[in-house]
Amino acid sequence: MALTRELYATPASRLDSFVAQWVQPYQEQKVEVLEAVQTVQQFLREEHFEGDCGLDEKVRVLKVLKVGSFGNGTAVRNNLEVELVAFLSCFHSFQQEAKHHQDILSLIWKKLLCCQDLLALGLKDVEITQGDPDALVFTIETRRTAEPITVTIVPAYRALGPSVSNTQPHPEVYVSLIEAQGYPGYFSPSFSELQRNFVKYRPTKLKSLLRLVKHWYLQAHHLGSGRSHPQCGRRIQMGHSRGEGLPVPETELLL
Repeated sequence: MALTRELYATPASRLDSFVAQWVQPYQEQKVEVLEAVQTVQQFLREEHFEGDCGLDEKVRVLKVLKVGSFGNGTAVRNNLEVELVAFLSCFHSFQQEAKHHQDILSLIWKKLLCCQDLLALGLKDVEITQGDPDALVFTIETRRTAEPITVTIVPAYRALGPSVSNTQPHPEVYVSLIEAQGYPGYFSPSFSELQRNFVKYRPTKLKSLLRLVKHWYLQAHHLGSGRSHPQCGRRIQMGHSRGEGLPVPETELLL
């Protein structure tokens, strides 16, 4: 709470200095986290996921996208949570994704447990967490300092195609999204590259503001270290949710 009081007492002219001193990740820590996560990305890109999941083709990862705070440049110090969206070759529609989502998560889980490179990073606590959509969550460690990193993998349909510009997607994408009749946020990972780019290429001042909001929330309102499901398509969401007295999970706070 001391840092929270110091933030309240910091004049606007010194906020940049406050962010640099207290909020931004240490460069060494950031490099170590990204090196470890690169091992996960390499596993996803190189592995072929085969199994009895009702699909008539081998499942390949077309693209791995780093989203959330580490993806858009708003990570805060000591918040070692990384979210990855894996766009898969077997999903040709939102409906296919909804139908085979659980099966694909199970396939990735089985392959993950056999990956020697990830086992060497202390792979543990592998589980499928419920959400919209469900995700595969696990913990690995940085190589030199053995700091635990929570990694979340969400498989998704590449609705926007192989290249994503900053222009508005074609209307047909939204038509197919509506026709899929998914729960709110369920297909959000398909649009995660737009969400990431919306923040990633904004001025540093805006990113600093987002870091400050997240820092304030973590200091003043985060009541525990229980692992929550990082929803792709995050939003700034103050106050409480999910019933009286239950804090908003940290990873639902910010893009």
